[in-house]
Amino acid sequence: MNPDQEKKFPKPVEAFIVIILSFIFVIGITQLLMILFLPDADDASKNAIGQKIFSTIGELGLLIIPLVYIRSRDLKSRSVFRLNPIPFPIILWSFIAGLGISIMADELDRLITLLFPAPEFIAEIAEALRIQSVTDFLFLFTGMVIIAPITEEFLIRGFLQKSLEEHQDVTRAVIYASLAWAIIHFVPIWAIQIFIMGIVLGLLTWKSESILPAIIGHATNNALALLFNNIDVENILRFYLWGSHVSPLVLLLSLAGVVLSVRKFYDYYPNVTRGKPPTS
Repeated sequence: MNPDQEKKFPKPVEAFIVIILSFIFVIGITQLLMILFLPDADDASKNAIGQKIFSTIGELGLLIIPLVYIRSRDLKSRSVFRLNPIPFPIILWSFIAGLGISIMADELDRLITLLFPAPEFIAEIAEALRIQSVTDFLFLFTGMVIIAPITEEFLIRGFLQKSLEEHQDVTRAVIYASLAWAIIHFVPIWAIQIFIMGIVLGLLTWKSESILPAIIGHATNNALALLFNNIDVENILRFYLWGSHVSPLVLLLSLAGVVLSVRKFYDYYPNVTRGKPPTS
């Protein structure tokens, strides 16, 4: 980023406000569309359709306000959102990191629900994510596994974390961006899991100076969540569980995968603060 862009780059508070406004905008537009096109939204099936619409079409609207803001500041989208390519080995390690942290988050979720029973709306979310038809699959897969990881990572690990890094040290940048990501999900019982996952994704983003590892890791998590919500894990994936918890062996392999993935990122991008790959 050149000096002129650094001067114009939004402060973290500005970036966070833009993100909050984006979510308010999308929620408002989505509710308006549901009122106009789903007047009987009290019906359970129609309400489920409305949530699927939000997951697919609504998520795309999250980028409208940030893009307008970036254009008004005469900034480059590629720089702000970290739209930089990554090599195939990093793609693979991003997937492994995402899979590992997702499994660990699953066990953490199981432990938390032992202490704090899940509120009723969690069951409603699970029901909304139930695949009953090919149409359901297309809506949910597109919204959860493709659109949501792209838009959310553009906003959090791209726009917000980048602004934090420009104004303070990277440790605080990753932590604050992860906290923001947990907050905007509006589900307190998931906050710890989301925060920890955000730390890992933020680290990979900073080290590679690319949003792609975070998108891959995020998409992997969402795909696993969608899969587990629609299959009988206890009978189909018996190796995965140990009673009502994730198997210790699976957890150990997951932790090893995350640690090894992070090490591979540090090996590929050694001794850098802006993620430039090594030169031969």
